[in-house]
Amino acid sequence: MISLVIGGQTGVGRSIVEVLRGRGDEVYTFSRRKSKDENHISIDLGSKTNIKKIENLLSNRLIDNLIFCHRYRGDDIKIEYQITVNAVCEIIELLKGKFKKNGSIVALSSEASNLIFDEQAIAYHTSRAALESLIRYYAVRLGAKGIRCNCVLPGTIIKEENRSFFTEDNPVTKLIKEITPLNNIGHSIDIANLVEFLCSDKSSFISGQSINVDGGLGLVAQESIARRMKDLKHE
Repeated sequence: MISLVIGGQTGVGRSIVEVLRGRGDEVYTFSRRKSKDENHISIDLGSKTNIKKIENLLSNRLIDNLIFCHRYRGDDIKIEYQITVNAVCEIIELLKGKFKKNGSIVALSSEASNLIFDEQAIAYHTSRAALESLIRYYAVRLGAKGIRCNCVLPGTIIKEENRSFFTEDNPVTKLIKEITPLNNIGHSIDIANLVEFLCSDKSSFISGQSINVDGGLGLVAQESIARRMKDLKHE
């Protein structure tokens, strides 16, 4: 299989690349970072000219999977939308005729598309909601081509870059585990395994879905969490 990963040099993206290569995929990564990996191309998603590099790489070859796991880290709302939404749309439009039958598009979004997180800006929340809508749109428009489109919504995830923070004795780690139904915190491999599934024949009839990976935390009512933390009972 040929899989293209937008991002893929750090964090969850790197785990996705490792899992896909581990099963035998020919994986190409694209990001602003430089890399000695011969299958990595440095591009600026804010530039349409740069995005064309992706198409140039393929020449006449067809791809199986397209995964978006990149993220803009800044506070400029216009750049946020260009990187998170517009660039995704532009890349899909560029490559939609280059998929093999039963191809898959997967985009990593966030639970901030449905919930409000104090530490994230308005652009982060609204762009993730727009990204999910975009993926649902393409699930319908590209379905006749046999292309499946899905979103993955990670909760709190431990990855190489934040592993030193989420130690067992950290009060934040303990709190997240306490309020999560599975009493644990997810790891980047959990996201990578789901992406691999969505990029396989095992998910051949799954499209247009937004799948939460949060140990069930998103199902727990905020009031219930607050009462449990304060040891209060509801009369």
